[in-house]
Amino acid sequence: MSYGETEAALSQYMSDGPLPLAAAMDTYRVNRYNITGPSIFTNRLIQGAFRYQKLNLSTPGALTLRNIGVKPTTSTTALTQLPGSFECSDEDLTRIWSVGARTVQLTEIPKNSVPDFLRVTDDGAYAESAAPQALGSAAAAQLVSYRLHFRVKPVRGGFGFSVLSDTLNSAVYVSFDLDKRAVAAHAGSTTYDTQIAAAEIPANLAMNLGSWHSVLATVDMTDVSVSVNNTTVLSFTQSARFFGSFGIGASLGHAAYFQNMTAATPAGETIYTHPLTDRSFLADFFMGANPADAIVDGSRRDRIAYSGDLDIAVAAAFASTFGTSFVDGSLELIGSYQATPGFFTPTAKIQQAPLSAPLDVNVTGLIGYSFNFLTAIAHNYEMRGNLTFAQTWAPRVVKMLDWAHSQTLSDGLFNLAEESFGGDWNYYDPAQSGVVTKFNAVYAYSLQQCMRLLRDAGVDVAVYQARLDRLRAAINEKLWSEDLGVYIMSDNLTTGFAQDANALAILAGVPDAPPGSDSAPLSRSAVSILSAMTSGLAAPAGILAFSNSTTAAGWAEKVSPYAAAYHLRAALESRDASSAAMLLKKTWAPMADPGNANYTGCFWETLNTEGTPGLGLATSLCHGWAAGPTAELSRHVLGVRPTAPGFAEWKVEPQTLGLEWARGRYPTVLGDIVVDWRFEGGLLRMKVESPVGGNKGVIYLPQPMMTLVEKSVIRVNGAVVNGSVFEVSGGDSFALTQNVLR
Repeated sequence: MSYGETEAALSQYMSDGPLPLAAAMDTYRVNRYNITGPSIFTNRLIQGAFRYQKLNLSTPGALTLRNIGVKPTTSTTALTQLPGSFECSDEDLTRIWSVGARTVQLTEIPKNSVPDFLRVTDDGAYAESAAPQALGSAAAAQLVSYRLHFRVKPVRGGFGFSVLSDTLNSAVYVSFDLDKRAVAAHAGSTTYDTQIAAAEIPANLAMNLGSWHSVLATVDMTDVSVSVNNTTVLSFTQSARFFGSFGIGASLGHAAYFQNMTAATPAGETIYTHPLTDRSFLADFFMGANPADAIVDGSRRDRIAYSGDLDIAVAAAFASTFGTSFVDGSLELIGSYQATPGFFTPTAKIQQAPLSAPLDVNVTGLIGYSFNFLTAIAHNYEMRGNLTFAQTWAPRVVKMLDWAHSQTLSDGLFNLAEESFGGDWNYYDPAQSGVVTKFNAVYAYSLQQCMRLLRDAGVDVAVYQARLDRLRAAINEKLWSEDLGVYIMSDNLTTGFAQDANALAILAGVPDAPPGSDSAPLSRSAVSILSAMTSGLAAPAGILAFSNSTTAAGWAEKVSPYAAAYHLRAALESRDASSAAMLLKKTWAPMADPGNANYTGCFWETLNTEGTPGLGLATSLCHGWAAGPTAELSRHVLGVRPTAPGFAEWKVEPQTLGLEWARGRYPTVLGDIVVDWRFEGGLLRMKVESPVGGNKGVIYLPQPMMTLVEKSVIRVNGAVVNGSVFEVSGGDSFALTQNVLR
């Protein structure tokens, strides 16, 4: 049985797999069954998101199916029954909101829904068609020389193990195939990865299925040697991996029992030891159940929590599923992986429990994600207003912001000295270092967004406001290009620019900041930058994440729904309806179109310039970071947003985007805010319902209006009123009509 997110994937035997990155899903997108008679077959492990299944008979014969189905492990609540809702007169925009909501729903993984990756028995840990998962300690990830010993009883095909593995299981993978009397090493974690060494099993070595064997792997950075029952079977030098951890598993179609694993230094000091006959070792390798609700990056790939995705995913969740337990679980998990200097690790596997103490390391990757994580924290506080949350998280936020300040130059710009920190969401592009506009803009945005949380938690924010003011001025002075009309890529790449960097600069209020030593060019405004982005990033299907001039420096030509989510947010915050509509129609509407050959009902990780999945079959076609429009349509077209934390104060201020009508429901901690506005014959009809309680709101007329207010009579609840802004108390009835002035 094969599984695929698209029909095209089924043309390949392995479909859109394998998926060895984590134990939150089956490694392989192919399940094999030996059917000898009538029975019910249920695969034990989870297949991530798929739209298609394909049944393949590998031997001659006939098979009759009585039933075939799926046991969902994520919510099956109908989109029409979600806490949040949105629909409007434009079918594309209605679809976009719903497809984003479905994407959110499938990337919210309920606690204890992930089964044990290996089955633990009295005979040991049973691995069947399972990529090895690396021992998860920080120390293990840095190992360069060690001895790994275990006992194994292969029962079908053979067995495998990994050494020098990173946290995403990229390793040196050693696989034994007893049917072929062969052993091979691969750079990766499956036999489908590049082979780097191979040998026949010596004729004098008895290796039979159903018998126990003693395996010893000796690792010394580039040199790896493997012996079985005291006989060397494979010895090689490699350059694929130089450090890392270890794990046990089995290649596709293989199965084996493992016992008595021990890893030790060359001097004999124990690194790890376990009999593998009880479940306690599963947590060490992140192979057990997931202890909390969590948001993952993609429902098929990677099924891992990423700090940088949460700013987009959390906002979309609040507008649709209102999955607060998933928000809490993700923030607690990622937040516990704060390193001693203050930054956060970019990922955490959902089988991990939050750490009880700070992570005592001085390295990270994807540094921009640490800033994105702060904005997710701030957004959670804005939406829920929990003061205890603010007080708990303020010290962690301060620690990160203070580290960032320690990396600034004398002019106030953030300078990234470590290139290893400088990767980003576009992992296929070069890492950056030095003064990078993206990192400065996202730093400014996180400073701005965290200010209310810090103030409410009792932190004196004067120093952070001063840093923000100085940072804004420095970005304008040092990173602005009058020729391009945008902020440049970096001080090392001055001829190109990035979509997300400029969007984040707009969101952080950089273009409108008071000038430093320069005089602000007249062309520098949010609207002018958005216009330059439209022309300078144009692609046949969407907007490029990086300008064409960056390709010579190694940047790929891709359309990123993640970067575009910030672009859309910036356009709507700037009330640039033209840019917002262009992004919605070109980037998201084709993915939401059921007629698209690659339609999945969810949004994709990235796209090629012609609109196809950007990484081929590897592309995640249900990726939460692409669900940005679900949040933004509710926030800007319905117009609902808090003006005080937790919706103690709120406003409804719709942008019409040329629509005839829009209606929907925005869930809050106090209750739902329901908005319904429409133009009938060019005249406005608007209703707003709000939760009863001590909250209060301000309701604005949608803009732009079809008929000017000056040429009409406005009535609220039947009474003639003046003006275009109306204050209400929570629970008050609000029904507005507009009539032509006669």
